[in-house]
Amino acid sequence: MKYPDDFNTPAFPEGKHVAVSRFMGTVVMVLFFIIVCLCGMILWVKKTQDVSPFLISINSYGGRWTMIAHNDHKTQIPAYYVLQESLLNKFAKNWFTVSDNVLDNQARWAACEHSSEECRDNGGDNVDTCAISCACDALVFENFEKVVLPTYSEIVAEEPITWSVESVSIKPLDSMDSITHDGGMWQLIITVRAGIETIRFMGYASVGFDSVEYPKTMGYYIQDFNTYRMN
Repeated sequence: MKYPDDFNTPAFPEGKHVAVSRFMGTVVMVLFFIIVCLCGMILWVKKTQDVSPFLISINSYGGRWTMIAHNDHKTQIPAYYVLQESLLNKFAKNWFTVSDNVLDNQARWAACEHSSEECRDNGGDNVDTCAISCACDALVFENFEKVVLPTYSEIVAEEPITWSVESVSIKPLDSMDSITHDGGMWQLIITVRAGIETIRFMGYASVGFDSVEYPKTMGYYIQDFNTYRMN
C-alpha cells in the first residue's frame, strides 16, 4: 500500500492531512531552490555588466586599425590628467604646424619670457604668440630652435608645402595612475599632413608643474619632448 494515500480510510482519518503536508513541503522546497537559482543569476548578470570600454581608431587615409583599451575601470578622470592631456595635444599641434602664412609661423615660433604678457594672457587670436615657448621650459625650446626650426625655415623658403596635424593620440607611458598632480610621462603618436604626404611621429613627453612660471597653462608645462619619425 502507498502511504499515506492508501491510508485515507475511516480507520486512518489523518492520512489525507499527511498527504497534503507532504505535497506542500515538496512545493516549498522547489520554490526555495528556484529563488536561490534566480538570486545567483541576478548576481552573475550584474557582474557581467562590468565591462571594459575601448575605442577603435583608424586614420583618415585608411590605415591600420588600432584598438585603444582601458582596463582600469576608473569612473572618474582627475582634472590634472585632463589638463596635461590638453596641454600636450595643443603643444604637439603647434610643434608640427607650418602655415602658409609667414606671420602666423613667426608668431607661433617666437621666443618669449615666461613673465611676459604673451605667456600670461589667456585670451588671444587663433594663432597664439610664442605658443611653443610659453608652454615649455628653456631646454625644450632651445632644442626646437636648434633642431626643428631650421628644417621648417627650409620648408618655408624652398617648398610651398604646409604641415598640419591630422591627429594626436596621447596616453600615459606607464599607467593612468603614474600621472599625478605634479605631472608625468606620456607617449604620443602624431599624424601630420605634409602636402600630399602623410608623416607619422612617435613622441615622448614629460610634463611638470610650476604654478608661478606657467599660469597660462594652469601651472603645467613641457619639461621634455622628443619625437621620432616612423615612416
